[in-house]
Amino acid sequence: MAKQKFYGIKTPTESKIVTTWEECEKFTQGKKGVKYKSFGTRAEAEAWISGATIPVPPGIRVFVDGSFTPDFPYSGWAFVVTEDDVEIDRGNGLTAFEAESRNIDGEVMASYQAMRWLDSHDKNGVICHDYEGIARWAKGEWHARSNIAKRYVSACQPYLHRVKFEKVAAHTGVKWNELVDQLAKAAIEQGKKSKASPKQSSSGNVGSEKA
Repeated sequence: MAKQKFYGIKTPTESKIVTTWEECEKFTQGKKGVKYKSFGTRAEAEAWISGATIPVPPGIRVFVDGSFTPDFPYSGWAFVVTEDDVEIDRGNGLTAFEAESRNIDGEVMASYQAMRWLDSHDKNGVICHDYEGIARWAKGEWHARSNIAKRYVSACQPYLHRVKFEKVAAHTGVKWNELVDQLAKAAIEQGKKSKASPKQSSSGNVGSEKA
């Protein structure tokens, strides 16, 4: 049975809490000035709506994101590692191959690089992502049809025992999610300035080049 979620919604005129994605989508999609975020409890959703500080879960959480611009052929990726809400490391770069699926290439590369970081430091953690496929593909809940999805699924298998996944709504003011978004975009800007095509990395099946 799926775990109950509570979606806090803030609009310029009102705030509310709903319990299904369908309801949340109805109030948020295509609407200007609307913010929303999912929570595991109603109390957390109420705290977010009221502006109260929400306790950060203890332990290691790795925020990941990807970016793409039409005027550059590669996707940017980035991750930020936090422990007890304090940054302890970060990384960003470009995909080794020209993007097949725009920012999705960067999203999955960021997740893969986060898993590698956890493994290299002998740690377990939560990967916080805003693209749903990060968790769905890794856990086999979505069938991998595209080449990038297939490479991601294959590359992340050795590391899945180290990670759990948590979806974070994009652009809702979560500071680490906003930071990792900026880092992924910065990787693209750096790539444009260098005017050099990334070289394929031998470190994994997905392939990346650090910016």
